[in-house]
Amino acid sequence: MHVMEQGDLEELSQLELAKQVGEALNKHYPDHPWIIGFQGGGIVIRHLGIAGAVAQELGVEGFSSLLPKNKLGTPKEIEQSCVTFGGAMLEAFGLKRGKWHGEDPMVPTAWKCKQRNNFT
Repeated sequence: MHVMEQGDLEELSQLELAKQVGEALNKHYPDHPWIIGFQGGGIVIRHLGIAGAVAQELGVEGFSSLLPKNKLGTPKEIEQSCVTFGGAMLEAFGLKRGKWHGEDPMVPTAWKCKQRNNFT
């Protein structure tokens, strides 16, 4: 990971939390291309393989999911929520939980951008 600017104390805290979430996702789902960020205090989780499949299938760039700030909890709760959510994201796009071997994600045929449930 490369940090260009440390930022203020809140940004530094978010950076540390993003690193913690990334490490937890990598521990549970090794070799998956996770990108973790923040938006409005919430955590943004992106899987580059899934984002690429969504872009190719639906023509929508930058697919990611936001866990809102008001639902985050403690750092340990955030880590567990993100691991659970990451696994659900993998399964929703036809990927197995666990180590990634480069399989292509499948965008569910009935799914549309901004859809929050009923992926099958």
